[in-house]
Amino acid sequence: MRELFQKLVAIDMAMYEIHHLEYDPVACIKEFWSCYDMDSCRNHIVELLTIYLDRERKVNPAISTTDVQQFTIALFRMLMAYFIVHYQRINLSGIEISFPKSNRFIACELESSKEIYDFFYQLSQNH
Repeated sequence: MRELFQKLVAIDMAMYEIHHLEYDPVACIKEFWSCYDMDSCRNHIVELLTIYLDRERKVNPAISTTDVQQFTIALFRMLMAYFIVHYQRINLSGIEISFPKSNRFIACELESSKEIYDFFYQLSQNH
């Protein structure tokens, strides 16, 4: 039980650290996107849902529990940072963010997902 509380405290700290005098939401956002890309975000979230929805089957996870926990905390930190950016009306337009994958790769991923979206959107419009 103590281990569970330690993990929950890490999530709470992500919420309260925004009040630290040296807190920089932009740095937090940059840090998150330098560690994760959209594909790894999707994989971690699917893993979280699988763990939650399929608890009784005791399936071997595709991503380690530690990695899922670290991702969850990082994701919550990033959400809090975006909240602060929005609340304080911080302009992100001039901020350079480095991603683990190249911009060309990201553009291809976005184009692929747009094509899939367009395909299913067309199907839904025709029926």
